[in-house]
Amino acid sequence: MKKVNIGLKDKTHTQAKLIAVLKGMTMNEYFEKAIDESIERDKELIKKVSG
Repeated sequence: MKKVNIGLKDKTHTQAKLIAVLKGMTMNEYFEKAIDESIERDKELIKKVSG
């Protein structure tokens, strides 16, 4: 597993934390799920560059 530091606006952090808590998730789980969903939506881009 890789660790990544990101900068977030205060409002974005607060909203993400609140949503994660309401869903019974950690922020790490929330961000990982969001990133996984984004990758799934954009995976055609990977296919284009990888041949």
